[in-house]
Order: sequence, then structure tokens, then C-alpha cells
Amino acid sequence: MDTHPTSGRPGTLWWLLPVLVLVCGLVVTLLIAPRSQAPVQALTQDLSRAHHDQLSRALVEQATDVLAAARELTARGPATDADSFNRQATSLLAEFPEVAGVELLTTIGHAQRPMVERQLSEQTGQFVRFARWTGTRDTQAAEPADHYLVIRQGVFQPDTGPGVSGLGLVATSVPHWRDALRLARREGRPAATTVTELERNGGQQRALRVFIPFPENESSNDADLLALVIRPDHWLEHQLAALHDSRWQVEIHDISQHARQPLAALPAANPPASDVPATRSTLTLANRQWMLSTRPAGEWLDSLREQALWPAWLTGLAVTLLAAALTAWACWQLIVHKRLLRRRSIRARKLGQQLDNTRVEKNILHHSLQESDRRARDLIELGAGIFAELDEGRHIGYLSPQAATLLDIPSTELVGTPLDALFADDEQRELAMTFDAARRDQGIQRLDTELTTRSGQLLPVTLRAKTLRDPLSGCAGFRVTLTPR
Repeated sequence: MDTHPTSGRPGTLWWLLPVLVLVCGLVVTLLIAPRSQAPVQALTQDLSRAHHDQLSRALVEQATDVLAAARELTARGPATDADSFNRQATSLLAEFPEVAGVELLTTIGHAQRPMVERQLSEQTGQFVRFARWTGTRDTQAAEPADHYLVIRQGVFQPDTGPGVSGLGLVATSVPHWRDALRLARREGRPAATTVTELERNGGQQRALRVFIPFPENESSNDADLLALVIRPDHWLEHQLAALHDSRWQVEIHDISQHARQPLAALPAANPPASDVPATRSTLTLANRQWMLSTRPAGEWLDSLREQALWPAWLTGLAVTLLAAALTAWACWQLIVHKRLLRRRSIRARKLGQQLDNTRVEKNILHHSLQESDRRARDLIELGAGIFAELDEGRHIGYLSPQAATLLDIPSTELVGTPLDALFADDEQRELAMTFDAARRDQGIQRLDTELTTRSGQLLPVTLRAKTLRDPLSGCAGFRVTLTPR
């Protein structure tokens, strides 16, 4: 098959080809790639900084204007009647549509409580009583006290839904508001709260409030307060609607709250680039620090990089053509090794196919394990009951987050404590018998019993226990579910 003699030809020609291709590739990468990406990086940073500064100035100016307008409203003194307050609040909301609502907080004595509750009920057309915030979907009647700081009046934007959700709520009962209330009433300056979810009187709000004292009552513990109700997403949408560029994603975080989830965000046209740092700056709303972050969209940034990479692509094409020419010349020189190369190529293809199959199997197994783990976590989070893992002595090693909802006890407080502590004393014997039966039968045991919440109330639950097997000791612990009945 090979009619061309190859004896006497240098055997090093075959090894020069990959070396030459490698050297050419390295030279092209080192010379062209950095030079093409540096302008793109600088341009992206300049554009991001300019757009970020524009958004930051707009938010700062508008926040200043809103607070100034609210201080002007409080400078007139508390409204003498509901109609006067409604007119003033409606005027403020018309001027600043990004503000979701305006509320009036008034200190009410215990003797005035029945009269005010009757007035609020007549105002809203439903039964309203002074209530304290419990952190759940239901509020509870406020305990008797000498004075109550309650939400007396409220005016909201038409597109925010029912505007009476907070009426009658004792503001000092909301833990998220206490520091802001104390700061506003004692120091006589505006103070903002964290975002609070409030459901009351058929309405629902997820917003923060800026409390502003009236001038004549500043630095007084009985001061009336004006509250600006602000929904961060609504605020951001109104403020930046005309300035927002879909090539950037905009987010606002509350630095004072240390939360990973943003208060509000304006998404980009496509997911942001993960390899470019965000442009950040701080904003001040009353006494709280916000962080404004902008990040360029990945598709737009990739298009800039592609335009800058054209010279690198041309150089790469030249190197490829050179490599192809050298390969053809080398193949002509080494044609005598065609059969050997063919056998090696076939073997290499088979080994490569086996390697690819192994990689595919590995990826499938890895994906299956991830899906199984994610499915298990999702089932635990979506379950209506509590899931727990115990050691052999029935001490809690893991407790699902539902414990905070059902027992009003954070799950982190219960880790390391005996599970028996959650049950009444008269349930201890049946509980011990259930776990002994699960250990003995190596099966699932069921028990209808009652849990004790933090407040001492009994919660009927169905307990199911399964033993974790250990090849040596036979029992390494238990898995338990507690499902409300």
C-alpha cells in the first residue's frame, strides 16, 4: 500500500507539529485575548458606573423630597378630623405615587378604647378592635393597658388593595417597629422599619413604614406619628421606570437587616453576568441604610465581547489553517505509518467512546443523586408536619422549619434536646413504648399523641417513627414525622 520509501527521513517531524500548534496557540492567546477584553471590561465598568450613579441620584432626590413633603404635612399638626387627614394624605399620595399609603398613629388611653374601637368599626364597616401583631395570619386582641399607640387612620393608593388593613393595630406590638418608634418619639426624627407582612381586616400588606413625629410632640413618649407606608418593589418601579435600562439588573438590599434576599429588584432583559462584579453604593432612608446594586446582563456583555474577539478569531483561523497545512505535509511524510495510525485511531476511538460512556453514566448518577437530595429537601419543606432525626437516646439532631410555625419554637433551639420534652408527662410512657417497638420490629410505628407548644397549648399530632439501622449496634437513631391531626 505504501509505495513511497521513508527510510532516511527524520522521525522528529511528527513531534514538531503539535509543538508548533501549541506554541502558535499560546502566542495568539497571550497577545490578542487580553488586548481584546481589556477595552470591553473598561467600557462595561464605565457604563455601569454612569447608569448606577443616575439611578442612585434619582432615588436619593426622591426620598429627600418625600420626607420633606411629609415633614411639611406634620408641621401643620395632627388633623382634627378624619376628613382633614384624608385630604392632606390624598394630596401627598397624588404628588408621590410611589408611596403606598399614609397612616396616622395616635396614643389612646384605656378609657377611650371602646369609643375608638366603635369609631373604627363604623369607619370600615366591619368589627374592629385593638389588636396586637402575632406574626401569623391572625391577630389577637390587645391586652388592657394604660395607653395604646394604635393606627387610627389610613389612606392608601387605589392600586394597593384594601386600605384599612392596619386600623386598630397596636404599633408597639410589632417587634420590627419598636426600635423605629422609640427613635422617632424620643429623638424627634424620621425612623424607618424593616419590611413587615401585615394581614388584618381583610387586607394584606408587605411594606416598610417611615415614622415621622409631629413637631409639637417631638421627643415625647406620647407623640402622635405620621407613617409613610412604602412597598420597596412599588417604590423602585415608580422611581426608576423612566430611567431603568433593561441591560442592567437593579436590586436594593437593606444593609441594616443583613438579609440576602433583596427588598426589591428590577430584572434585566436576560440573566445578569456572573463573572462581572456588581456596582454598589449606599442610600439612606430615614435611619436605615440601603444598598443599591446594578449588574449588566450577560447576553449584552457577551455581545460586546464577541465584537471585541473578532481579531482573536481571525488570528485563530490563521493558526488553524497553518496547522491544517502542517498536518497535511506531515501526513504525506508519514504515510508509511498509516496502518499503525489507523489501528491506534480505532483503539483511541473505542477508548474515547468508553470514556464518554463512563462520563455520561457518572453525570447521570450525579444528577440523580442531586435530584434525589433536592426532592427529599423539598418534600420536607412542603410537608404539613414536622420531620426530625433523633439519635439512639432520642435527642434531636435535625428538626424541620415547620417547628417554628406549629410550636412557635425555632428549630435551632430544639437541636440537642430530648424529643420527649415536647410531650406532656402522661404521654412519656406511650412514647417510649412506641420507640422501643420501632427499635425491636425494625418497622414504622404510629402513635396519636399531643405536642406542647411554647405557650403551653396542646397540638394533636400523629407520630410515626422508623429506626435507622446500624450494622454493628442495630440502631443508630430514629426518623420521626409529627403530622397535625
